[in-house]
Amino acid sequence: MARRAAGRFVGWFRPDRRAGGESLQEQLYAAIRRAVLQGELTAGERLPSSRALAADLGLGRNTVVTAIERLAAEGYLESRRGSGLFVAVDLPAEGVRPAAGDKPPSLSRRAAEAPGLHAEGESRAMRPFALGAAALDEFPLELWRRLAVQVLRRQPGDLLGYGDARGLPALRRVLAGYLADSRGVVCSPDTIVIVSGAQQALDLIGRLLLDPGDAVVVEDPGYAGARDALAGTGARLLPVAVDGQGFDPAVLAGLAPVPKLMMLTPSHQFPLGMTLPVARRLALLAEARARGIWIVEDDYDCEYRYGGPPLQALQGLDGGERVLYVGTFSKVLFPGLRLGYVVLPPQLVEGFLRLKTAADGFSPGWPQAVLAEFIAQGHLVQHIRRMRTLYRKRRSALLAALARHAGDLLVPRLSEAGLHVTVEFRDGRDDKSAAAAAQAAGLSVAPLSRYAVIRRLSGLLLGFAAFPEAELETAVQRLVKALR
Repeated sequence: MARRAAGRFVGWFRPDRRAGGESLQEQLYAAIRRAVLQGELTAGERLPSSRALAADLGLGRNTVVTAIERLAAEGYLESRRGSGLFVAVDLPAEGVRPAAGDKPPSLSRRAAEAPGLHAEGESRAMRPFALGAAALDEFPLELWRRLAVQVLRRQPGDLLGYGDARGLPALRRVLAGYLADSRGVVCSPDTIVIVSGAQQALDLIGRLLLDPGDAVVVEDPGYAGARDALAGTGARLLPVAVDGQGFDPAVLAGLAPVPKLMMLTPSHQFPLGMTLPVARRLALLAEARARGIWIVEDDYDCEYRYGGPPLQALQGLDGGERVLYVGTFSKVLFPGLRLGYVVLPPQLVEGFLRLKTAADGFSPGWPQAVLAEFIAQGHLVQHIRRMRTLYRKRRSALLAALARHAGDLLVPRLSEAGLHVTVEFRDGRDDKSAAAAAQAAGLSVAPLSRYAVIRRLSGLLLGFAAFPEAELETAVQRLVKALR
């Protein structure tokens, strides 16, 4: 019987003896495990002896014994004294193969209604015009490496254990000074919380302030990631069309129900690029105070303004009373750092920390320590100044190439800030089809209509920061060829 049972394995187990592949023991373990789970070896069935199995398969006996012992330890097989080795009897006789009447498990409503990955993953590829891509080859990596070594050598024990949900005190301290100096943000280290990127900040803010059915104002067009995070709470989104100056606070008077929160990008409206003027900022804050509305200010690329110094944040005009200020280091330094921050009104800090703790406990400590040194020693300001000069040149090169090659097709929306240029089609064509044609040509472009809720828009978003001038020139020519 043992010989006949052993013979069953000869037909379906073909060991791969190529160098660099899985070991023979791993291959045999996986094959028997798969046979048990799929019901090819049934519960209570006797297996051949290790000696017979080794002989039939042409394997060393130690190889077979090691695989069998592992399967027995994990509960797939069981040894009976004096009788041999058997498939465990407490496994289903038919294994775990799907049956016709099986009922699939369901997702939560939030997961089922969340948007797919669509082309966002494509836009992160380092192909010309990729959104959110910085010039990573210009980052001072050797300096960062030296700071990391110094930090880990000086305080390894403090950084390898559990951290504070607020973030590293040293980072919050230098960040408070930097934000006050560069953006006029009103804050202290106690009102700053370090998060794992701006998207986590938006998700936690939604859970902190919104209940199902609460009304939330979002810009139209606007950042889809913010809409997704806020809608995931069950809130009701109220898209408000922006005009040539951005969000118009006069619209608030006619909204019903009164929104509980507004999501805005006042310094550089995403994706159209205009800046909210100070008169509207003051009127907006007055309306928010009168109606009891929270404001989330997403300052996603505030450092890169080419027509003068960065503007004072809306949060600074508010004094930190009802504006929640969100920022990130992904575009300033590198996205793999996964560090962002939120400046909160004092009364919201405790609740936000509870949610941050429940979400992931704390953000990793040693990258925060390196970043704190990077800021404290003045390297962040120097890096931003250098990159602003570089990005200004690349932006000019892109605009010049568009004027030379695509003037009859595309109209750029001029903006003095940011890391992308938004262009609109003169003929109003379907921008999703146009984006697909550009993708097929090896370009990474995003259709403008993706970011609209109600408005009808036709255009493309072209990121320029990560690409040298010569590459942008060639990329525009490829884009025009694909569009024609």
